[in-house]
Amino acid sequence: MEQKKEINLDSILESLGPYGRYNLFNFVLLLFPVLLTSFFECGFIFEAQEQMYRCEVHGCEERFNDTSWLKYAVPTNAEKNLPESCTRYAPLQNRTIEQCLPEEFTNKTIPCDSFVYEEGKSFVKEFNLGCQEWKRALVGTVHNSGMFAAMLVTGAVSDRFGRRVAVGIAATASFIFGISRAFAPDYITYLVLHFLEAAFGGGLYPSAYVFAVELVGLKQRVIVSAMCNMTFVVGVVLIAVLAWFVDNWRTYILILYSPAIIVGIYVWFMNESARWLLSKGRRDEAVTTLKKAAKINNLDPRTLDLDALSDPLLKPENQTVDKKSQFSKAIRSSIIWKRLLICSFLWLTCSLVYYGLSINSVSLSSNKYVSFMLVVLVEIPAYIVVVIVLDKYGRKKTMIVTYTTCAATSLLFAFLPRSDLWSIPLYLIGKWSVTLTYSSVYIYVSEVFPTNMRQTLISVCSTAGRIGSLIAPLTPLLSKYHKSMPTVLFGGMCFISSLLVLMLPETRNVRLPDTIEEAEALSRTKSKSDVMCKENEL
Repeated sequence: MEQKKEINLDSILESLGPYGRYNLFNFVLLLFPVLLTSFFECGFIFEAQEQMYRCEVHGCEERFNDTSWLKYAVPTNAEKNLPESCTRYAPLQNRTIEQCLPEEFTNKTIPCDSFVYEEGKSFVKEFNLGCQEWKRALVGTVHNSGMFAAMLVTGAVSDRFGRRVAVGIAATASFIFGISRAFAPDYITYLVLHFLEAAFGGGLYPSAYVFAVELVGLKQRVIVSAMCNMTFVVGVVLIAVLAWFVDNWRTYILILYSPAIIVGIYVWFMNESARWLLSKGRRDEAVTTLKKAAKINNLDPRTLDLDALSDPLLKPENQTVDKKSQFSKAIRSSIIWKRLLICSFLWLTCSLVYYGLSINSVSLSSNKYVSFMLVVLVEIPAYIVVVIVLDKYGRKKTMIVTYTTCAATSLLFAFLPRSDLWSIPLYLIGKWSVTLTYSSVYIYVSEVFPTNMRQTLISVCSTAGRIGSLIAPLTPLLSKYHKSMPTVLFGGMCFISSLLVLMLPETRNVRLPDTIEEAEALSRTKSKSDVMCKENEL
């Protein structure tokens, strides 16, 4: 009797149609949490933004409506041509100011004991953080620390309980702790709630991203990734627009986090990823999901030959392996752990350089909101180009060229004399290159690890990336030793990464590996990858 031919999931996904009604509907449902993620990951930039303030001079504030007395009561910052923020002139023999006249002040400066803030209901003003810049900066550190913690558990939750559960938990946690933060009565409570929101909700983007990627076959993975990146950029621009018009930081938070409850509700009505179900040996549920997709796309499920759907985990050798710790098995594989280390370093480099260049670009415009939007919008060309070059030239060539380009522009920026003629173009090319690289790495990492461990291993790489984002705010301190040290560091990291890419396999037109054995096979021979590609085309 002739044995029935088996078909793989990628072939069925291609037959379903990547842009059928089922996928398009699910893309919208998954791109919405991606949009919200941009709010949650970048919202703190304007939530705890820098505030203008100066010393309060008792005896002058109450008696004069004008501020002409400031020139002899408070020193002037020559660089900014504004009153100093943290010092004022001491009164003569420490006497109480009565008429606020020049002769009542000395040339000696003393620290401020109270402050006058610019108009608006800002975070710094409400918690009276004048001249405590470290407390304002600590908000970003606490946020990134929470995101770091989130990466340690998100992958395990997603791989064990499913993509839908991971998205639902993250969205609900973001809503609960985000809204609670808007009502924080003091600074410490605010920080605690900020950490909890990032720690429990920080996995929203990677969970939604993996969920979306697993909806399509190998030919659409790059486009799906670009859709996620573009949605994120749109969200960041919306943040700047919102902060421009909403000056109350509590109202700002409420607007950003309220939509999260919508995701926390509707995600439970979505179908689980068929690829994840297969990786867990739940073939019947996967088939049911695919049949629903076929009906929504007006296709006859019988034409998909779902009964022939192969399940790698049904093989005896893989059933035995599944009883063991998958993570332990992955680490015992020299191919997997070397790949994991390299991908982690690539991700760390992208985060460090991407955020490092962003930190040094805030002076592109006199308007901080416009400046922020310009920095973000420069990423859009990179996300358009990445869709073309990754499929045309492959993952490895693209990453090598973009890492090398970023390294070259960073080093040139460091050692060439500063001039608007080439400094700004070099910066823009460098930012464009690292953005394109970041997108390429995100796609690549999702393609080299097996389905049953994909989210966990991606989270390990993303955790390394969080280390880079934690270090990035500290890089300006290097300029105290030499003004070019930050960009030299960026250039050096990119150059090393370009060399490490040479040690990785190419994944263009190769279907996603479902098991550790298939993931290992990517590195062994080129012909093996070609066979996997041809199998998918059959």
